[in-house]
Amino acid sequence: MTTGTRKNLAAAALCLGLAALHLIAVLTAVHIVGTDDALYYREQMAADILPEAGISEAELRELDGRLADYLSGDSAALESSPPFNDREMPHMRDCFELFQMLRRVRARLIPWTIVLALGGAWVLRDRRRARLCGWLSPLVLLAPLGGFALYAALDFDGAFTLFHRMLFRNDLWLLDPATDLLIRICPESMFMHMGVRILAYSLGAMLAVTAAVALLSCLWPGGRGENTWKTTTRPGPAPRQYDFGKRAGR
Repeated sequence: MTTGTRKNLAAAALCLGLAALHLIAVLTAVHIVGTDDALYYREQMAADILPEAGISEAELRELDGRLADYLSGDSAALESSPPFNDREMPHMRDCFELFQMLRRVRARLIPWTIVLALGGAWVLRDRRRARLCGWLSPLVLLAPLGGFALYAALDFDGAFTLFHRMLFRNDLWLLDPATDLLIRICPESMFMHMGVRILAYSLGAMLAVTAAVALLSCLWPGGRGENTWKTTTRPGPAPRQYDFGKRAGR
């Protein structure tokens, strides 16, 4: 394998490793926001759902906590005494499985991220190309996320429907406010603000990763003006030569 091919493969590995790191950040943002019962409650109070919810504020706080625990992986939080009807609970089980899958995917991405990013960087040893990988890697996720965010800004209902049709293989998510408590305690505004928060967290994490790559490539051992990360010994001045024979013959 030629040096150029090896460097190209190393750059590709570094880009993939950084893209996986960005994906981990997005999944983590989804998990943090999706299991934040305090956020549920703030959005519910802002939407003034209590008159239509049919439950008290204390019952709502308790239910929010149970929902957050359930999506965090505690199946007994809802299954032990289901607060929802026979249509809502199967949908919540689908949501539970999605969050379980999110955690599994994130856990499996971590070792691959370490191997690809660190291994690619070590083989590449090129400051400029490492920084280029750092700037290009977020585009793998920013393109689809940005497109979906724009769609949601223009037509939230359409984006919400598309999102659910992509994630669920049934129509259990189509709930009726007249009969289903879950839809009464989860106003549309709550999902909108959760989406905005996920996007903000994800963009912040991507920016932090990109800045860290640029900073590390500058701080890596080596001369400030050199492109390579590998330190080299600069030649010193030529030694002086003295002709003592001529001086002695004078």
